[in-house]
Amino acid sequence: MMNSQIGIIYASMSGRNERISEYLAQQLTKLGQDVDRHEISQFDTEKLLTYRSFIIVSYTYHDGQIPDEALDFFDDLQTVDLTGKPYALTGSSSIKHEYFGRALDYLDQQLVHLGAFRASAILKIDQDANRADLARLDALCQQVIDFNQLQAQHLV
Repeated sequence: MMNSQIGIIYASMSGRNERISEYLAQQLTKLGQDVDRHEISQFDTEKLLTYRSFIIVSYTYHDGQIPDEALDFFDDLQTVDLTGKPYALTGSSSIKHEYFGRALDYLDQQLVHLGAFRASAILKIDQDANRADLARLDALCQQVIDFNQLQAQHLV
């Protein structure tokens, strides 16, 4: 059964992505949305099916890998039919790394393969979110809401 909640699932080692997930939750709540936020290692992928849409916030580990605490989530995604489910991806990484934000690209490939629809461009943030990044996160929130409304009207 689908509800009207937007799920936010995050992986955070330094605390940056946890703060980003908190910011997203605050912004979406201000915009009148019902939000459900979870740390990725404690999240059951089946719950994605109950959300109207979801946002994954993740860092990229070491040489461009999915974080260890997100590996079970990533593997479990393969068991869920996400056809038509809107999502967005964001997360903090470092432009000093050769594979800046590549875990988000891997997640995107997996979600597209499972039939989900990306509601917004992938938003990669360098280190701590600055004012410009916060404005981009605000836009991401609005794009997810707009996509949900279009989907509800059967326009996408």
